[in-house]
Amino acid sequence: MNENADKDLDNLSRKVIGKSAIESPSFDFTKTVMSQINALSSSSVTTYVPLISKQVWALIALAFVGVFGFVSSGASEEKTGWISKFNLEYEFANPLAHIELSQTVIYSVVLCAVMICIQIPLLKHYFDQRFEA
Repeated sequence: MNENADKDLDNLSRKVIGKSAIESPSFDFTKTVMSQINALSSSSVTTYVPLISKQVWALIALAFVGVFGFVSSGASEEKTGWISKFNLEYEFANPLAHIELSQTVIYSVVLCAVMICIQIPLLKHYFDQRFEA
């Protein structure tokens, strides 16, 4: 019975395929499809725009260096300059004056900073290459 059902399905499919007309694509089918693909690939949805611009990063770095320089310089005992003319008696205390770090800690922090500075460009290049394809 299974063979008979297979023969009937085969005969039916031959009749249906034989009666159907062969469809062919339009003359400029390839051109139309390629233009649609090009339109999709030039979409502005996937363009990368950084959250923080280079100017803002430069400003943050400059502020960080300024604050670090101010804190590490400590209070000055000199009274010469334009600030002494205003008779401001407030002296800035250095909060990092009493911190002592071992050589191992300093070396590990410097090594970590160097490795981060190396890894960030490598990872950026890797992800740029990954998202291009």
